[in-house]
Amino acid sequence: MAAQRTRLAIDIVGVGALLIYLMAALGVLPIIGTERITLALVFAIGPVAIVAVLGIYGLLRSSPSAFWLRVGTTFLIVAFALLNLMLVVQQMLRLQFREFRLGTREPSQAALLDAVFKGTNLVQLGIDVSFDVFYCLGVIALSAVMYREPRFGRLLGGFGVVSAAALLVFNLATFPHAPANSGLVDLGPLTGLWWLCVIIQIKRTAARSAREAASRVDAA
Repeated sequence: MAAQRTRLAIDIVGVGALLIYLMAALGVLPIIGTERITLALVFAIGPVAIVAVLGIYGLLRSSPSAFWLRVGTTFLIVAFALLNLMLVVQQMLRLQFREFRLGTREPSQAALLDAVFKGTNLVQLGIDVSFDVFYCLGVIALSAVMYREPRFGRLLGGFGVVSAAALLVFNLATFPHAPANSGLVDLGPLTGLWWLCVIIQIKRTAARSAREAASRVDAA
């Protein structure tokens, strides 16, 4: 029963975090309510993702690769905390400078504000790179654990390692610029696809375990 509740929690928070992330990336969050609701959903991505990571840790805690499981879990918790920091700083800068910009009618002051915004906005972009480092290393470690787990398999584990490693290499190779601004592809959504596959696999494993348990009850 406890394992079932854990899997259900992972399903809910995992899918919720992915949906919020995808809506934010596609720019469709503002249509579901006020700006305050949008901000609340965006700021929930990190905490919700941390809950999902801890749920996955609970499912894999009996793995023989316990050390790398702890490494991956720790790195991902740090990563999603940094993600929350990045999003809060990003939105703080955006909203405050929007107010400053609306409060001035002088072209020279507006130009100065735009220049200051471009400089201070680099802070949240730097935090984003720090997030990418811990996030990619965490996904690589967790995928390596899954690679040896029959419940997830080599295909899913290998996909996680390759996608996260490529994302990390691209980010470091183009630093201080983003890969998308340097002629490369942003592979972040690819790791999002990996998370979706992980959630689907957890759901399939839970359903299979439930069927096997029901069969044993019927046989008895």
